[in-house]
Amino acid sequence: MSWTSGLYKSLLLRSQQSLVRPDLALLDLQISKRTIQTMIGQQRVSCSSLSRAAETIAKKCDELFNANEFENALTTLYADGRPFGGQFAHGRFDMIKQRSLSVFEDTLGESLRPFMQQHSGVLEQVNRRQKELAAHVSRPLWKALRDRRQCDVQSVLVKERPQLTSLEKARRRASERLYNYNYLGRSAVDVALLRQLRGDRGFLDPLRLVTTPPMRKLAEEQFTIVRRLMKMLHARNPMYNRRYVRQRHGRIADEERRRWQEMHLFHAQYQTRRDCMRMLLEVQRRRREGDVDRLSDYVEQIMSGFVEYKTQRTLPWKWEFINDVYNTLALAHCDRCRVPANVDFLQAQNRPVLYLLQAEKLRDMSVRFGGPNIYVEIEKEDERHSRVNQKLEQLENRLRHSRFPIERSYLFFEIARCHFKESRFDKCLVVARKAFNEARSCNCLIWRFNSIFLGCQVHAVLNRFERLKESLARASQLASELKAPQLVAYIGICINVNNYDLAFRRIRQSDVGKRRSRKRSPVSTITSNSSQGSLSST
Repeated sequence: MSWTSGLYKSLLLRSQQSLVRPDLALLDLQISKRTIQTMIGQQRVSCSSLSRAAETIAKKCDELFNANEFENALTTLYADGRPFGGQFAHGRFDMIKQRSLSVFEDTLGESLRPFMQQHSGVLEQVNRRQKELAAHVSRPLWKALRDRRQCDVQSVLVKERPQLTSLEKARRRASERLYNYNYLGRSAVDVALLRQLRGDRGFLDPLRLVTTPPMRKLAEEQFTIVRRLMKMLHARNPMYNRRYVRQRHGRIADEERRRWQEMHLFHAQYQTRRDCMRMLLEVQRRRREGDVDRLSDYVEQIMSGFVEYKTQRTLPWKWEFINDVYNTLALAHCDRCRVPANVDFLQAQNRPVLYLLQAEKLRDMSVRFGGPNIYVEIEKEDERHSRVNQKLEQLENRLRHSRFPIERSYLFFEIARCHFKESRFDKCLVVARKAFNEARSCNCLIWRFNSIFLGCQVHAVLNRFERLKESLARASQLASELKAPQLVAYIGICINVNNYDLAFRRIRQSDVGKRRSRKRSPVSTITSNSSQGSLSST
């Protein structure tokens, strides 16, 4: 009997880990309850045995409550607590009963009706989705792929991750911050830090093979404990009930709430308008400075950060603002199309100046004592490549969720520029063609001109004079449609220089052909004479 009582005490003490693992604590209490029943069945029923049994039932109800099984807690209380009497048992059981009923009042009380009315559409979608999943009949994978006309011989299937827009990501981050603050208060900052540490390479360094796995396991376990605690708190007192309790109710309160929402909306619209005007002035100022790379970085910064998060309510004239910014950037690219004075463009070394090409920086990579460190140059080049690849990834991510053709034209143009800087000329031409098509769909002449001229730069680098001639002819036509005399004059100079290069190359080819024919003529005469001599001898 002492062994049975010792097992009861150990299981009862081990069940104190309710907040960490309430399921395991509930299992220990169930075994403890069976131990108490064995003790009562083997000896006479005493007051201490009844008190132990009542305490076990109360602990079981507490663990069911901590495991968010409120219905089972009340059922266990009514079924197993009925044979027990006494002031202690009834006082403890009444407290458990009142606590469980208060949870039902918070979750299914008056606060549920307005929440259901406000989110009726979402609830209908969830209900429809649950019915579809319940009626779904699983089929072999190869049959499902065959019906969709997809490949059914892949050993490892690629799972497509859902791509969220920047606005949806910002909404989820704001909802998560609100959720954490409602249940943890100022400790929500610690939860955000713990979430960030789970994927931080500075905290979980992959090169530290000894300390990184236990630190990753510890971070995951602690975050799981915190999330379980928050789910327990949310199940007892949902967010809609907290909001309902804090708000006042009635016709006057509804009017005040509506007036406050309108005032907040008007304030957000006014502040957004001021910020947009400031950004437009900054874009125009940087255009006057003439630094296109800095202007492109600034436009990418505001469009991917500030404007991307603005909805139609806070920024009703979003299309006009986007159109103005992108057209200003396109004009800045066209402003570069000018030629300096006192430069002879018929010389080959001046071609990069004419076609706005960056001069190749030739570095001396030979190692000599006391010379520059070539590893620093290599590291700088690797950093530049990583920045370009990171920008490409960001532009492609924005391109998936872009709604406006002029924005897609800008994104394709920037992607083509990145490929051009990395000397990926074939990809540059393909993406520039896509930018041209998008600009044509929105009837934007200036972005069509920029896309065509980028192709001209590629052909100029590769010395494709015939294709350059065709591209320059199309660029000249677009410049005439834009009614820009400066662009027409610039493209005219480029056409004349390219015609000179074509004529010079044809002259060289004809000279090479003549030289080959002259070299071939003595051989042909010798062979002909020898053939005639052989015929005469015969």
